[in-house]
Amino acid sequence: MTAEQLAQLREVAERAAWGNWQAYKPHKGARGYEVKNGVEAVAQHCIKHDAGFIASANPKTVLALLDELERKDKRIAELEARTVALSKPQMVKHVSGEFIHCWPAYTVDSAIRAAGINLTVEG
Repeated sequence: MTAEQLAQLREVAERAAWGNWQAYKPHKGARGYEVKNGVEAVAQHCIKHDAGFIASANPKTVLALLDELERKDKRIAELEARTVALSKPQMVKHVSGEFIHCWPAYTVDSAIRAAGINLTVEG
């Protein structure tokens, strides 16, 4: 869903009737099920499972889902914004006799951990 669609969904959920939404069969001869909020009908002539879904997808539930989605989006943005800052590599003499640029393992390890990334060193 787009941000605009989510905002529209939040707006209609905030304006919808709050309360205790329930699915029920009004009487034995009724054509389908209904959803009520207190004594007011929210939906009528529904299939049993649709009525149950409508009652469960009430404004309180929709707003809770939207809040959770926003929390997750914020957390994803925080995780994606993390950076690992390393100092310049050091010149080290390789076993071949050549000098190469590299970072000491403790520098890389501490930088990764400082960014809040779990690190497992294998081998």
